[in-house]
Amino acid sequence: ATVAWRRNQDRPTSGAKVTSALDDVLALAEARRQGADEAVLANTSGALAEGTGSNVFVVVDGVLAPPSLSTGCLPGITRDLVCELAAVVERDDLTLDDLRHADEAFLTSSTRDVHPVARVDGVALRAAPGPVTSEVLSSFAALQRSSSDP
Repeated sequence: ATVAWRRNQDRPTSGAKVTSALDDVLALAEARRQGADEAVLANTSGALAEGTGSNVFVVVDGVLAPPSLSTGCLPGITRDLVCELAAVVERDDLTLDDLRHADEAFLTSSTRDVHPVARVDGVALRAAPGPVTSEVLSSFAALQRSSSDP
């Protein structure tokens, strides 16, 4: 679910894991009240940033596009691996509406791996998982089988 909280891309700790997680706890609680299992935030400029504990990837016109690090999202380990495995175009101009109307989308995190998104704000996306997400899922699973490192 998208929430009203905003990620401040200009804060001194932008892109770093910090010990104060109250904002994320509150945002996630709001998402759960809406029946979702993750909250997705825009930044203070209105650009799509990240989830409370995940990175977001959207497919727009067949192109896999994660928000760029300039949006204030955390440079997650799984995000980085997916960016190495797949052709991506990082963007700083995606919005929550781009997520809501994406052809397909997925979340990444160390605990979720590559997690297809089926619904945004209660509305089904066109494909979950779609062909791009399925390819990333397959590539990521192959990487996990080939190495104990990821």
